[in-house]
Amino acid sequence: MGYFEDLTKAFDNPLIDFGGANSIAVALENIDAPTSVNTPYLASFMLLSDTEQADLFWTEQRAGVYQIDINYASTKGSAPINKMADLINVAFKAGNTFQRNAICAEVQSVSLGTLQVENGWATRSLSINFIAFTARL
Repeated sequence: MGYFEDLTKAFDNPLIDFGGANSIAVALENIDAPTSVNTPYLASFMLLSDTEQADLFWTEQRAGVYQIDINYASTKGSAPINKMADLINVAFKAGNTFQRNAICAEVQSVSLGTLQVENGWATRSLSINFIAFTARL
């Protein structure tokens, strides 16, 4: 397993579970998203900062943002997007930790971006700011 893949999957897997539990499609990075505005969906993106040396029981530390774009038909207004953002905020709230193999990521904060409307879609980004550590072997 690789560092970047494990860190991404530490968030992707819970997002897939969230989508199934809340009846909304999930499009992970580089995977086709629904094209019909009749199918709302979540799209995920991993944005990482530089690696820093850590100490004590960790070999390295990295901060980053796991971004989830919430996509609904623009004719639905902002209410379904805001309701979905509230549900995601509960699932990925500050203080929650997500792990995969030797990677442990802790959510530091969650913020909601502005509503963007284009080509029949209304999209709002939810940014999950985290700090991740790798276990010292």
